[in-house]
Amino acid sequence: MTPSSKFPYPPFDLATRVAKLPSNDFAGFIHYEMAGRELRQALIDLLPDRYELAGRRVLDFGSGSGRTLRHFASEAETGGDYWGIDIDAPSVTWMQQNLCPPFNARVCGTAPPVAFESESFDLIWALSVFTHLTEHSAEWLLELHRVLKPDGLMIASYMGRWNSETLAHEPWDETRIGMNVLQHDRPWDRGGPVVLMSDWWIEEHWGRAFDLVDRRPRVFNQTWQLLRKRDVSITPDELMAPASCDEREMRALRHNLIQLQREATRLRDEVEAWQENVAEVQRSLSWRMTAPLRRARGVIGRSD
Repeated sequence: MTPSSKFPYPPFDLATRVAKLPSNDFAGFIHYEMAGRELRQALIDLLPDRYELAGRRVLDFGSGSGRTLRHFASEAETGGDYWGIDIDAPSVTWMQQNLCPPFNARVCGTAPPVAFESESFDLIWALSVFTHLTEHSAEWLLELHRVLKPDGLMIASYMGRWNSETLAHEPWDETRIGMNVLQHDRPWDRGGPVVLMSDWWIEEHWGRAFDLVDRRPRVFNQTWQLLRKRDVSITPDELMAPASCDEREMRALRHNLIQLQREATRLRDEVEAWQENVAEVQRSLSWRMTAPLRRARGVIGRSD
C-alpha cells in the first residue's frame, strides 16, 4: 500500500475539478493517483540536490482536494507541517474531513491575505494557479513571498509556449507575449481565466522578488520555475511595472488587446450561431405544432 492509497479518494466532482478524469470508476481514480505521484516526483526533481523535506513547513497553494499533497503523507507524519489552501470550500472541507491529520487545510479568499504568519514556510508550491490569476496575480505572488522564510523556496508553474495553439489559437511568439490574459470573465467553476506568460517576462517581473534558481520546460504541459525568496520589499505596482528598456513589454500589451478583440469576435459569432439555431428550432416546432390546423383547414376547404 502506497502512502497515498491509505486515504480515501474524493468524490468524482471534486477529483475531476483539478484535472479532467477519464471516467468515474476505478480507472479514473487510478489516473488521479498516478497523476499525484508524478506531480510529487516532478516537485522533488526540481528541488536542489540533497534538499531535505523532513521537518519542513510546506504549503500547497491551490491544493484542491489534495491530489498532490496526499503523496507527502510520510513527511507530514514524521515531523513535517504540511498545509493545503484553496478557494474551493467543498474541496477544502473534504480534505479537512478525510486527510487531516496528518495534513492541515484551510479555505482562502480570491485575494490576499492568508491567515499565516510572515516568514513561516520553508517551501511553497503553486501548480496551475498563476496560470489563472489575473488582477491579483502580483498580490498573490508577494503574499507567498511574505509567508516564506528567508531564502525559502517556491515552485510555481505557468503556461506559455506549450499552450498557445490550443488556448490562443495562434503560433507561439514570445516577443509578443508578456503576461497575456485570455477568457478574462470565465467563471471559476469553469476553470477561470487563462494566463500565458513568457520566460523573459517571468525573469523580469518575478525576478524582482525572487532569484530564479532553475526552470523545467513542459512539465504537465507547463513550465515549472524554482524560485528562492530575495530579501526585498516591493509593492504589486513595482512588481508589474513594465521594463522601460524592453520593447517587448509594449508589444505584449498591444498583442493582448488584439487577442481579446479576436476572442470577442469569436464569442459574438458563437452567440449569433446559437441564436440562429434556436430560431430554426422554434420555426420548426411552430411548423409542426400548426400542422394539424393546416390539415384541418384543407379538409374544411374540400368539404365546402
